[in-house]
Amino acid sequence: MNNSKGVLLKIANLYAEQLMSDVCLVVGANRYPAHRVILCASSDVFQVMLMNPEWNECRESVIELKEDPMCSMVFPQFLKYLYVGQIKVSIQTVMPMLELADKYNIKDLVELCVDYMMKHIAKAATQGYMVSWFQYTISLGSGHVELTQALKRFLKWNLDIVSESNDFNELCGMILVTLLQQNDLVVQSEYTLFGYLEKWLLYKKDQLDKDPEMSEEERHTIEAVFVHVRFAMMSPAELANVLVCSIFPFHKEFFIERVAIGMCYHAGQDDRIREIRSQENGALQFTPRLYTNDRWSLNMTVEEFDKIENYKNFVWCFFSQNQSNSKDSLMFFCGNFNRNPWSYSSTNFLSGGICECQSFVRSFVIYTRLFNNRLSLQIGVLISGVQNRITHIRTCHVRTAYFSNDFRVLNIDNLIPYDELQLSAVNLSPHLIGEKRDTIRLQVIIAPLGEYASTDMPTFEFKDL
Repeated sequence: MNNSKGVLLKIANLYAEQLMSDVCLVVGANRYPAHRVILCASSDVFQVMLMNPEWNECRESVIELKEDPMCSMVFPQFLKYLYVGQIKVSIQTVMPMLELADKYNIKDLVELCVDYMMKHIAKAATQGYMVSWFQYTISLGSGHVELTQALKRFLKWNLDIVSESNDFNELCGMILVTLLQQNDLVVQSEYTLFGYLEKWLLYKKDQLDKDPEMSEEERHTIEAVFVHVRFAMMSPAELANVLVCSIFPFHKEFFIERVAIGMCYHAGQDDRIREIRSQENGALQFTPRLYTNDRWSLNMTVEEFDKIENYKNFVWCFFSQNQSNSKDSLMFFCGNFNRNPWSYSSTNFLSGGICECQSFVRSFVIYTRLFNNRLSLQIGVLISGVQNRITHIRTCHVRTAYFSNDFRVLNIDNLIPYDELQLSAVNLSPHLIGEKRDTIRLQVIIAPLGEYASTDMPTFEFKDL
């Protein structure tokens, strides 16, 4: 026999009818009759507050709770959850609901909120909530590690989506400083990244004008962000555009100095480059990121993946520059999507040679033939995915490869689990995109690492925030 539903209904009735309440919670201008036994059974924070005689609230029948406005708005739903165990959240309400669950240590509600957020990151990014989610989770330190990591990845790999949202301007300056020091930041170009930051800085300057009390440290942080823009990775034409941008008049000397760094790199002024590289924040100035423009990357799309014949191959031809500041190029042949029960699709790169098609279990293979000295490359493989019907970069694999006459092959394993790609109407792989969810799209980025490039960068962590 099982009458658990009936018992739950009776408990829910206590909330709905406000029967036999023995404590009243005051949140803002609203009063909520409640029951100590329900509050204490649901939350150890309430248990200490209401049962420990050392707390004044233990002897009070009316207790005022200090909550911020957003949390106050969702407090009725939060309280109802303690009685009925059910709740509806949305992109707009899940963040304050998580704050309340964290504050009062309602672990089961925390899990529900985090699970919802994990499944709606892309939607939050397009609707202007992802940045607030991210800044809240990192403020907790070691709390919600999985969610924090997922938000970090989305921010690094989909900055184009995040930058279009309203809350991008609210991104903390210290987060931007750390983000801009990452070599695996995915952007169309360094100049495009400069445009995102220009928009951010104009918003911050407007805030500064309206708030004269803003600390000098905050003012310094805003300007310090642009130190980490890699002007040497811009073309001469893009560097010229920097000198006529809308924020140039506010920081003339600074931007002239940064543009000069880019120009000396293109002019091959080795002594000056070495001098800059030895300075603070100078080591990464001459290192490319994961640029998605045609100069550095190749899009590879395979449609109707479920209909591909076993062992069928696809080949693409791609030209990448030999150096970041050089017009010389290297030619790559890319391909080999072998679809069979024992291997996942892999892609071959061949520089000036014959493409040897092989099958590798979930591998990404690079073949190259050197012409003179050792060739250093940053290889990025971006795999698109879909969440909430929003296509974005879901997975990113990055390797630094040093090719020589003795080392010509780079394997990047486990791009996507092969089993995940088996079409199922019930549980489609998030890596299958397109209207029919039968398309795989990869973008391969091949960027040369010159002698002044640096692969040493700070970790993408925020311990001091």
